[in-house]
Amino acid sequence: MPLIFSRRSALAMFAQSYLSSPRRALTAPELLDAPDEWIARSLAWVDDMLARQPQFAFSAGKLSTPEPALHRAALIRLDDILHIDSAPNKALIHDWYRKRMLATAQRIARTTATITKLYDHGWFVQTPSTRFAIDLVGGAPRNAKFQMPEEALDLFVKSADALFISHWHSDHADPVVARKFLAQNKPVVAPADVFRAEPDLQKRLTVPERSLTKSSTFGKLSVIAFPGHQGKDVINNCYLFRTAEGLSIQHTGDQSNDDDFIWIDQIHKSHSVDIFLPNCWTPQPLRYAAGVKPKLILPGHENEMAHTVPHREDWTQTFTRFEGCEGLMLPLCWGEEVIYKP
Repeated sequence: MPLIFSRRSALAMFAQSYLSSPRRALTAPELLDAPDEWIARSLAWVDDMLARQPQFAFSAGKLSTPEPALHRAALIRLDDILHIDSAPNKALIHDWYRKRMLATAQRIARTTATITKLYDHGWFVQTPSTRFAIDLVGGAPRNAKFQMPEEALDLFVKSADALFISHWHSDHADPVVARKFLAQNKPVVAPADVFRAEPDLQKRLTVPERSLTKSSTFGKLSVIAFPGHQGKDVINNCYLFRTAEGLSIQHTGDQSNDDDFIWIDQIHKSHSVDIFLPNCWTPQPLRYAAGVKPKLILPGHENEMAHTVPHREDWTQTFTRFEGCEGLMLPLCWGEEVIYKP
């Protein structure tokens, strides 16, 4: 059964000297710094373990293989690295991220049917009928060194037919990325308040009607923009995508408003969802999953490197927060993919 951990018990544990925040109560303490040797050896081990994993494939509503123990171990070690307090400024980690994103972009450019996790809550979806990116950003906001290579970003844009943005926060909406899509006459679909500080860019957005039923069409892709929110005030589109092959994917953006459960609880009654892409820190993940009733859950938003350590959500907590959820749950590393087999 799921591990129950109350705010009160977390605050009580905060008295422990090893805790920097009650949000970190269920994960091992982070380091303030670490030797380059340990970081380099650990990143090499993570890459090796991830490369040894079997390919994950989704077909007929099922995943081809359960998550191996070594895959989970690799993600937890990566949490250790990325939760070093100084990690956002580590050149070794910058280089690892850049190489991983370039390799991912090159692979996507030559494949046709995958759901690939990018940085933060960014995703790249491709089926035989469509190719699109969701919340694609270059890297950590306000950190010029934690960015993917220009070559990788250009490949992602070239490979996609459209970009979908959930909301205006800079770890989801990158004006550099948006301008690259628009320069190739590819639509950038977003709420009306995205890029409000850049009116020339904002007016070129495609703004979908927020609805529980009305869909828009982009090529062979059908899209509903569910009327979500982050907190009380941030407009957050929770997109439901349906491809010509019948694959349905729901992405939550940073959904985190309990008032919206009035419609979230009912999603499964009107829509069949194959793959669910929730933000890992959404306040009631099990309830959200129960409302969607997906066949496969691929969480996102772990390890946003522009966040402080307490808010740099980790894969370790994803495992515990989604334990007992509706549907099979598979956390992925940046650049990992699930192959879609219609």
